[in-house]
Amino acid sequence: MAPCLKCGGGEMYYDPRVEAGHHGQLRVCSCIEEQCRCGGRPPYYFWDEEARNQRCPCWSARRRLTEVGRMFKEADIPERYRWKFREDFHSTTPDGAPVRIAQDARLYVSTLIDTDKEPERGFLLHGRPGTGKTLLSCIMLNELMLNRFRPGRFLNLSKYLQQLRDTYSEDSDNYGRTWRIIEALGKIPYLVIDDFGVQRGTEWAKEVLYDLVDTRYADKRFTVITTNQPLSELQQLSQGRIYSRLLEMCKLVEMEGEDFRQHLQPKV
Repeated sequence: MAPCLKCGGGEMYYDPRVEAGHHGQLRVCSCIEEQCRCGGRPPYYFWDEEARNQRCPCWSARRRLTEVGRMFKEADIPERYRWKFREDFHSTTPDGAPVRIAQDARLYVSTLIDTDKEPERGFLLHGRPGTGKTLLSCIMLNELMLNRFRPGRFLNLSKYLQQLRDTYSEDSDNYGRTWRIIEALGKIPYLVIDDFGVQRGTEWAKEVLYDLVDTRYADKRFTVITTNQPLSELQQLSQGRIYSRLLEMCKLVEMEGEDFRQHLQPKV
């Protein structure tokens, strides 16, 4: 049987219609709702004709929906990008200017989810500010969590470094947990590291970045890096050890084009 055209066999989809709040919501697909006999009420069981309590056909889909919703909440994706998917990377700006990278961007996302294989290589998105690097990285993360049902995380490096600094303070709840934090991020299936390279000032920060990259490199974890820094500067980090690993871990993608935000400014 061909997979459902609406959910692609994933049993759920993101409905962009806003009924309350600022966003749409994840929903169980109509292909599952048509089989439901419990009315969508937990614990998703029903009484059959012989008065036997049976698990509803929708049970696994609704449990999965709950789990995926939890993943999205724990992923720390910025509010602006939390529910962005491949159709949200538009071909033109609000004032009609073409977005040169748009077609390639959607192709990159398709290569991640339109296959049964887990992605083996991530992306290093580099270029000037405002070209859509963070948007594309979050779209990749969102699509993977929704379609693969595995957790991901968006990492703001400034907050990450502060969290690690707190592990040296006896007054912190994270005291002594430095390597636990690094290992947890090293093992999460999908990770976006945003604004890479700006925190390169101290030797400690450089080593922290190296440890995180090296952990994910060793475990072959899918990683998306965004940076406004020239690649020549990244090559200098940790005597080139970080950049060498990124070259093997990630496909280099130059995000070309003008600053998208300039097209959002009102005309005078």
